[in-house]
Amino acid sequence: MKTKGLDEFRVPRWEELPSVPQYLDQVLLLVEEWLGPFLSHDGKQVITRTMVNNYVKLRFLPPPVNRRYDRLAIASLFVIAILKPVYTIEEIAYLIKLSLGHSERREAYNQFCEYVEEAVLCAFNRTAMEKEKNPGDPRQVLWNACNAFACQLYVRKIYLQEALSGNEEGEK
Repeated sequence: MKTKGLDEFRVPRWEELPSVPQYLDQVLLLVEEWLGPFLSHDGKQVITRTMVNNYVKLRFLPPPVNRRYDRLAIASLFVIAILKPVYTIEEIAYLIKLSLGHSERREAYNQFCEYVEEAVLCAFNRTAMEKEKNPGDPRQVLWNACNAFACQLYVRKIYLQEALSGNEEGEK
């Protein structure tokens, strides 16, 4: 899979997610299409069938209805895929619950998308995200979570990926 430049990093907004429930294979393909070029490394999938089944079994993701996942489940998988390199599934579930407790689904998800895209741009342009005006707002936690993801992605893409691939070539 071709790696895109991080200046192209974008997460689909609520309105861009399928409005008709999707089978798991369709959901996995959608997540991979959007996030794979940025988050996949060593040829691994961003989210696997086993991961999704475990998230459902552990009640971190709503179960499919007639083997199909609705828009909320798909949005949740995008959030999980983005934050899982930095946080545990329990922490991600808490962040999702916290966000949904203070905003309507569409608004909460779209706010996450905006935060994470801004955080990635700031990390790769070596600038800081502007702090939220109301630090007591629970969404401040989400803002910081997105920053943590962006910093981890920056270190992986700029330093580790090149260094580790250089070591592998040197060993051959």
